[in-house]
Amino acid sequence: MLSNLLHQRRLFGGLFLLILVGGLSACYPKYNWRELSVADGLAVAAFPARPDTAQREIVLNDMKLTFELTSATIDKTVFSIGYSQLPMESTPAQRQEAQRAMVSSLASAMSQPVPDEAFAGEAFVLRSPDASPPLVMHARVVLYYDVVIRQIAAGPINELTSDIAQEFMRSFKIR
Repeated sequence: MLSNLLHQRRLFGGLFLLILVGGLSACYPKYNWRELSVADGLAVAAFPARPDTAQREIVLNDMKLTFELTSATIDKTVFSIGYSQLPMESTPAQRQEAQRAMVSSLASAMSQPVPDEAFAGEAFVLRSPDASPPLVMHARVVLYYDVVIRQIAAGPINELTSDIAQEFMRSFKIR
C-alpha cells in the first residue's frame, strides 16, 4: 500500500512538472520583441529576436556603397533594416534614383511590379504566389538626406501574418 502511494505521488509529481514546464514555455512567446538603434543610430526599430549585423558592398545607381544590414530570423521569416550612406557629393536627383533603384530591386526579386507608394517612402506589400512556398514581403525604402534605408519583413505567406509584419513596420522611427 505504501509503495502504491509512493508510485501515485511520483506519477502526479511528474504530471505536475510536465504541466509546469508546458505552462512556462507558453510564457516565452515565439516573438521576443526588443527595440534597437539601427542605421548607425539614425533610427530605432523593434526586432522579434536578437538580430545580427553584416556589411557588404553594393552598387546602387552606379554608386559603390557599403550596405549595412541588421536582421533577425524567426523560422523562415526575416525582419531586416539595411542602410547605405550615399556619397556627400551626390545630387538630390542621384539620391532619389538610388532610392528608386533599391525599391525596383525588391520588386524584381519578387517578380512583381513596383507599387506607386513605394517611391514615396511609404510601406508596401509584394506577394509572390508562384514561389514555393508562396512568399510575402512588407517593405519600405526611405531616403533621409543622404542615407537610403530599407526595411523588410519577408517570409512564407503561411508564417508571416499581416499583424506581425505591421508590428515590425510600425516600430521603425527616424530619430
